[in-house]
Amino acid sequence: MSDMQCPYCEADQTVCHDDGAGYDESQCHEHRCSECDKVFVFSTSISFSYEPHKADCLNGAPHDLKMSSSYPRQYSRMQCKVCDFAREPTTDEFKAAGIELETQS
Repeated sequence: MSDMQCPYCEADQTVCHDDGAGYDESQCHEHRCSECDKVFVFSTSISFSYEPHKADCLNGAPHDLKMSSSYPRQYSRMQCKVCDFAREPTTDEFKAAGIELETQS
């Protein structure tokens, strides 16, 4: 997939973004065509897209919780699969996940 086409010969061009090159929206960037060898400039325009998902847990339904995969395992948390909600697991949830907690004497 190409990033743009050369304005001279219309050949597909790929912008090398090493070290963040070509991302600054406030300047013109120079580019040499890989086909016709002419130099041209391009400007960058960055856009965002959003993908909405239902979050019933934020509208009164219970959170869909899953034990995180942390290491060491005793640092695991219960995290909602839908939103960013997280909480400490109960002793029973640790036990159900096969995680033994150290008891203090």
